[in-house]
Amino acid sequence: MALQGNRRFQFQIRRSSAEQDNSWLWGWANHQSGLPASVLEACTRIKEIGDQRGMREFVEPKFGLGTITDHMLAMLCGALVDRSCYYRAPYPDGALFLLLEKLPASIRAPVAAERVNTVLMQVVSNFEVDHRAMAESFLRQQGFTVKAEPAMISATREADGAEVRLAFDAQQRIAKVEGVIKPREVKKPWWKPW
Repeated sequence: MALQGNRRFQFQIRRSSAEQDNSWLWGWANHQSGLPASVLEACTRIKEIGDQRGMREFVEPKFGLGTITDHMLAMLCGALVDRSCYYRAPYPDGALFLLLEKLPASIRAPVAAERVNTVLMQVVSNFEVDHRAMAESFLRQQGFTVKAEPAMISATREADGAEVRLAFDAQQRIAKVEGVIKPREVKKPWWKPW
């Protein structure tokens, strides 16, 4: 069980990364740790998926990171076993990656309209991702109806009236982000008619 403030989360151990040789070691392959099988279930399921689909990175006990980063693997693993969040727990010369389970609904709730543009830019600034694929996926996950054109994505969210427009450069990187946020209706107190 992982703790954050007064919140507690169930977790599964995915793997650890070592900074000195920039490698990834799967939790199921770390025999020295003596981890119980109960915290390795998701990790073992990922290995099974790798066996079925011929994905080398999911079946090799340890391999070097490069083009594929530890954060990319953590995000992909979360999606493969339907656990969207992970936590990077750093330790000297490495980090342990945990898949968080049984999260409150508020964690997966759509972000407020005023944060959509910020989140998009934070992701492309901090992670090496396909800008266009990430933006389309994120917007759909956030409840937007997405209209994709060769150099632009337009998206609207009926729930709050939010609108987002993304322009892409020739390399399909985000070049411009615009958004429209509908002001929230403020109700007057019943005793104040003016």
